[in-house]
Amino acid sequence: MKINDNLNRILRERKLNVRQLSKGAGVTHENVYKILNDKNKNPGVYTIKKIADYLGLTVDELLK
Repeated sequence: MKINDNLNRILRERKLNVRQLSKGAGVTHENVYKILNDKNKNPGVYTIKKIADYLGLTVDELLK
């Protein structure tokens, strides 16, 4: 599964929007949109770690 598919699913399940995720994780909303729309296929380990931490997941769980 690609990161964008998994992240979209998690956001739907938790009823979070891009702004909430970007603010909570400390990542720009533009970057989150790019990840969700598969325009940023390699977002970087620090970005992924911030998103995973905010969501209470490990990086591995987010990437599966």
